[in-house]
Amino acid sequence: MRKIVFGLLLLSVLFSCKSQDSKEDFKGKWIEVQKRDNEFLIIDCGYKGEDIKIINDSIFENGIMESTKAKIDHIKEDETGISLFIDKTEKSYYKFLLVDKEKGLAKLEIKNNDLPIVVKYFVNEVSTDKIKKIKGTKADCVTNDDVGDSVDDSFTLNDGNVLLVEDDNCISLLDKKENLIFERCFDNCNVKILHIKTTGLPLTIISGHNSIDIEFHKKGEDWVSNSVTYFKSLPTGEEKSTKQIEVSLKEFNFDSVIEQFGDNDINNF
Repeated sequence: MRKIVFGLLLLSVLFSCKSQDSKEDFKGKWIEVQKRDNEFLIIDCGYKGEDIKIINDSIFENGIMESTKAKIDHIKEDETGISLFIDKTEKSYYKFLLVDKEKGLAKLEIKNNDLPIVVKYFVNEVSTDKIKKIKGTKADCVTNDDVGDSVDDSFTLNDGNVLLVEDDNCISLLDKKENLIFERCFDNCNVKILHIKTTGLPLTIISGHNSIDIEFHKKGEDWVSNSVTYFKSLPTGEEKSTKQIEVSLKEFNFDSVIEQFGDNDINNF
């Protein structure tokens, strides 16, 4: 009798450990892969693809055009997979089913309220070297028309934040987790990044034949510069001058800045 009880107890412990392990399988960062026939592939489109990250009780879904965050309300496990419900009514969930544990591949069903179920495949980030990577075609990849703004330049600052120039006249500042910190578009101007190591925002702002070099630093809710270098085009060449003046990034206006250099006609050449 004791042997039977001991055997049942041992099976219970083993089952409990297995269940505990399987409930941890979904944690970590997952990179989307495409299933082609019986093969799973990572498609390289030249930009960061979709991924899902699960940390503690939160799910971060990072798409190409948008990102979402959800809290896990409760978890259920059965033979069809592990379901991470993000509401008490169980209308919205992420269901994981490992299809190849050795390669770190999982099938993921995503349900959002009354919308149809979306099925995707992902590989655990630590196993991406086990999956074949191929160059994406036009049919595989998102074009500039699909995503809206086109990124013309990017630069990682000393603090790890990333400065972007989009559509030649807009800037965006992202933190290390790709959250938007600041954005601003400039009317009738083009913008370029000065690639110098700094925690500020080093920019060249161009209007007509003239331009200014300016570096903005965080000040409260705004970004402010205390120095401006103005490059004025003349028939005889380019004239350069620098002034110690305070300029707000939020209130920036090219004409108003160069007026402080005594120049009221930016189209003089």
